[in-house]
Amino acid sequence: MFHVKHCLDDTIAAIATPLGVGGVGVVRISGDQSIRILEEIIQDFPKKIEPRKIYHSWIFKNKTPIDEVIYYYMKAPSSYTGEDVVEINCHGGLPILQTILEMIIKAGARQAEKGEFTKRAFINEKMDLAQAESVTELVCAPTQKGAGYALQQLQGGLSKITDKIRKNLMSSLAKIEANIDFPDDVEELNYRQLIKSFKQEIKQIKKLISTEKAGKIYRDGLATVIIGKPNVGKSSLLNALIGEERAIVTHLPGTTRDSIEEMFSLKGIPLRVVDTAGIRKPSDRAEEAGIGRTEKQAESADLIIMVIDSSQRLDKWDRMVLSKGKGKQGVVVLNKSDLKTKISERELKSMVNGFKIYKTTAITGQGVHELIDGVYSHIKGLNNIGSDTSIAINARHKGCLARAKDALEKAVQSCQSKAPADCVTIDLKESVIALGEVSGELVSEEVINDIFSRFCVGK
Repeated sequence: MFHVKHCLDDTIAAIATPLGVGGVGVVRISGDQSIRILEEIIQDFPKKIEPRKIYHSWIFKNKTPIDEVIYYYMKAPSSYTGEDVVEINCHGGLPILQTILEMIIKAGARQAEKGEFTKRAFINEKMDLAQAESVTELVCAPTQKGAGYALQQLQGGLSKITDKIRKNLMSSLAKIEANIDFPDDVEELNYRQLIKSFKQEIKQIKKLISTEKAGKIYRDGLATVIIGKPNVGKSSLLNALIGEERAIVTHLPGTTRDSIEEMFSLKGIPLRVVDTAGIRKPSDRAEEAGIGRTEKQAESADLIIMVIDSSQRLDKWDRMVLSKGKGKQGVVVLNKSDLKTKISERELKSMVNGFKIYKTTAITGQGVHELIDGVYSHIKGLNNIGSDTSIAINARHKGCLARAKDALEKAVQSCQSKAPADCVTIDLKESVIALGEVSGELVSEEVINDIFSRFCVGK
């Protein structure tokens, strides 16, 4: 384990905006040669360029105008990467962006790798590793709430907590090691006090670990599957939830033969909602494949919405639908509630494994708001969403924190058994190292490369 520190002696460049047609495109350059390269491609370059000032000019290639641009310079170390950085704002057509980037590379820059700008910011200590990870999470956040969690991390929310725990443990470690090295000069170890201190830190770590589930939901969305027999109103329910006519709705059963997936913000919680093929005896191979896909998606879903037609009596296919929710988070929707009810709610309740039942008429929107409120409360309660913490960790953080917690619990056990101080220090050091991996203070280059390989080029 070590803190990565490289000598970055080359200059990198990349298109920093999404590829495609847009009003504005940005090309970013970072490194010692940024100003020299900019001077080579900009017409009427100023005799002295000032940092944080916007300039206007044209870019020419072989005396042919390429585009009218504005550009600005951020002087090291007061820039995103900690190096000299230049950004050129041009019109957002891909040929223009690519031509300008090619000119920059020809002038001496290198095409940036995935996430290399943010990687340089980390290496140059402009941000720690947890903050760097939040950059891509902020860019990709599917809802405002998820962006808020990422922003908290970008501001150092997670790192501040883990650094405080780490410093407390290092203080305890220093006292224990002093007791080992100078037993006659320092007071005897107070194991009771150490146990109390360690348990307080374990409590803090457990609290952080508990936010991982919510973090995953806000980053990836909660996999939500709508299942039911054909013609019970699954597609109408999907349309009602997302507020647009996304799925085809007809009176004919079996209209949906393949899965339709939409991202839906449920009061800030991102749901990846999938409308599936109706569960019944398939009439052909296409429908059979669709039903097979439905069953697989139900198995892997985080949340199942089981739709039953309340105007029809329960049959074996309804019972099969309800069985798919066993062991899952889910709700039951009695749809077509505007029609005469033929379902015995008493019979239904005996089959739904404690799932809450909602009545809707999806095609008109009746009862949908109540369903949304109920599903929101259900998800929030089971996934530690909306707790008193503003932190939402990722899987890597959870792994580091779990190792820190396990090592610290071993240290508590050693203290309780009055084991030699050396035994306590071994576990304590392991916990300190694991906490250092969260912020990247102690981390392998392999881990760093893996993290930044998930970024887009230009970030």
